[in-house]
Amino acid sequence: MTTREIAPPAVLAVALSDAKDVLRIEQDDTAFDAQLAIWIAGITVEAEHTTGRKFVNRPMRVTLDQFSDAICLSTPTFSVESVKFIDAAGQPQTLAPVDYYADKITEPGYVIPASGRAWPATAPRVHVVDVDYTAGYGPDATTTPPGARLYILARLAEQWDPVTKEFKETVRSNFIGRLLDGLRVYGG
Repeated sequence: MTTREIAPPAVLAVALSDAKDVLRIEQDDTAFDAQLAIWIAGITVEAEHTTGRKFVNRPMRVTLDQFSDAICLSTPTFSVESVKFIDAAGQPQTLAPVDYYADKITEPGYVIPASGRAWPATAPRVHVVDVDYTAGYGPDATTTPPGARLYILARLAEQWDPVTKEFKETVRSNFIGRLLDGLRVYGG
């Protein structure tokens, strides 16, 4: 099983305006916008890796060599767009949504055959099943969990002001690191 991001999120997990407020940069000062966006994206990748979650919606694909009992998806699962496969005759097929159930409540989410149905037979080769779905809490920064937003902004503030780096290993920094603990996904 291989899970990959088809495209990055269309927006940052934290609004540029929020980052500017935290860093005390005037909103109309655009000199640092590109650099801030890179930092926010990088810190977000770190936070998403640490938690096993995707904060802002983005298209994902899981590819399998055959159907499994339950196809595990990234957390949180926002929607499932399609379940495609190569049938036993070697022809590409797309399952109708009534043929499968997408559990978007359980973490991590998963796809299983609908009640009373079974997965169809697939061609005897690799990479014959593709599930395209959207992972994330929502389409913009307002849907990023508060703890994750605070973590990203706090890490950005730490990195943006290296002059005070010697004072960063404090109780406050430990608090920042613990902000993601409640968002971690275990298993799956």
